[in-house]
This record gives sequence, structure tokens and C-alpha cells, in this order.
Amino acid sequence: MGSTNDSGEGHGTQGSPQMSVSQSQYPSKVDEIEGANNEKAEPVYDPSPKHKEGSGWGSANPITTQEEGQKLLETGYRDGKQVYNVTKEGKIVKFQPDNTPKNGYHSYEVSKPRDIPSRVLKKMLSDGKISKAQYNRLRKGKK
Repeated sequence: MGSTNDSGEGHGTQGSPQMSVSQSQYPSKVDEIEGANNEKAEPVYDPSPKHKEGSGWGSANPITTQEEGQKLLETGYRDGKQVYNVTKEGKIVKFQPDNTPKNGYHSYEVSKPRDIPSRVLKKMLSDGKISKAQYNRLRKGKK
């Protein structure tokens, strides 16, 4: 039988992070040297029908507008290929890359708090996105 660890490209977070939260906020020189022919497109919020309320499969996506989704994606906390943020309603969402040429990301509400990397939770706490009580609940795997 093969390993059950997720590579991080699906919806799991068991893969090794590609970049720390602080590195994502301050890109390295390597990120700047993508080259003219290999330039990566800016991340684009592209909601998936899989996560539409009532679709019957996939965790629901609480983001209601393209503008809200794009802003949350751009200001989110990167851990590997995934990006996390908190909606104005206080729901934690995870953005997943779609590996498309336009660099699309879809999102959904995190249903298992233990799936949120501890470094992301710590940064959300220090930035005032979540309270100390929320932080403690989430660390214990409770919503």
C-alpha cells in the first residue's frame, strides 16, 4: 500500500510547506527572478462549483463575491501552496491552487481546524484576525 500523506496539492495539509508565512510576505530574490518567459501570473480567485452552497460535494465556500475572494486571496497567509484567511463573518477559508495557466485559486471553509498550520494560526492571532480564545479552540481542533 502507498503512503496516505497528501502532497499538499489536494485539500490536505500534510505535505511539506514550500514557504513560511514570513517568506510569503517578503518574497525572496528567487521569486523575483522568474524570468520574462516564465513569469507567474498573479493569483486569481476562481471559485469552484464543487464548493458552491448546496452542490452536494466539497466543503461550502462562504465567500460571496469575486472582489471579496480576490482581496482575501491577496492578503492571506501562505503556507506552501495553500493560502488561508478570515472572512468578515469570522470564517477561516483555505485557498487551493488550481494549477491553471491563469494561476487560479478556489476556496472553501476549513472544516477541520487541525488542518490549519500552527504558524498560520499564530500569525492570525498576532495580527488580530482571531482572538486568543479562538486560537486556543482551533489549536485543540474545535471551531
